[in-house]
Amino acid sequence: MKMGWKKWLLSVFLCALSGVFSTLTPSRAEVVDRIIAYVNDDIITLSELNERTNAFVTARRQNPFLREEEQSLEKIRRDMLDILINERLAAQEIARLKISVSDEEVDESIGRIMQENRLSQEALEAELRKDGKTIADLREQIRTNMEQQKLVNREVRSKTVITDEMIQAYYEDHIEEFETKQRWRIQDIYLPFTPTDTPEERNYLRKVAKQILERLRAGGDFGSLAKRYSQGPGAEAGGDLGFFNKGELEPVLEAAIEVLKPGDVSPDIETTRGIHIIKLLEFDKAPARPLDEVEETIRDLLYRREVDFRYREWLSDLRERSYVRIVF
Repeated sequence: MKMGWKKWLLSVFLCALSGVFSTLTPSRAEVVDRIIAYVNDDIITLSELNERTNAFVTARRQNPFLREEEQSLEKIRRDMLDILINERLAAQEIARLKISVSDEEVDESIGRIMQENRLSQEALEAELRKDGKTIADLREQIRTNMEQQKLVNREVRSKTVITDEMIQAYYEDHIEEFETKQRWRIQDIYLPFTPTDTPEERNYLRKVAKQILERLRAGGDFGSLAKRYSQGPGAEAGGDLGFFNKGELEPVLEAAIEVLKPGDVSPDIETTRGIHIIKLLEFDKAPARPLDEVEETIRDLLYRREVDFRYREWLSDLRERSYVRIVF
């Protein structure tokens, strides 16, 4: 499935080496700035940290699978500062190694974005304007990302090899990952929208869904809450809808169910027709796919994990060899 424009922007932000497409609110931007970290001959300011933290929190709120996870603001700020330090170190290495990205490479990347998302030049500029950004901002972000990728390729990827033995071991240790779920038995709490709903009425339903989730996470009984709140099929039976075969549910619901284990409850899932909260009761499996069918998938997974591990090690070593002082 092709990634939508907004999802692409979000994925760019959440990448550990990426920048952000977000701005701080004016009131925060007016705070007197100060240095909070030294990275060799470079500095990081409080306004940079505030901007990055604000953008990260906004992105989490827009992702239904992340917004429910509790994370303290202090931890987020510490994590964002750590990322900013790593980015500074990477940028300094890019400059030292004279890594560069040509205008033609940036043009090709923008062309792919437009093609994959079926965007004209005018539509792309309109989407950027919604976030207060321009094509020049996008070009700068893409150039930075591509420089970072070239750095990773040089320092890590070129030295990473995944052997057949590693693939075989992973397959045997994670055989359950290759057993396809053929059908699910679920309970559902459904809060439907109607064509005549006002924005306020829909917001009220969203608040009700949040309250139901809070009660479930506090130990509330799903069946009892379904009988009380659900307005969908099976409400009188505690929301038990029986078994569904793969492909019988809306894709957004199946995507949410796929990551659940028996007994797990999904976040609130909003569709065009209403809000669902789903509990997976059980599922049937098919026999595991043979190794030759999943070999390349495993190789790709192990490669990405190994690259990530080695890059963190490389960054840690670089950090030890650098002057980093936090005064925050």
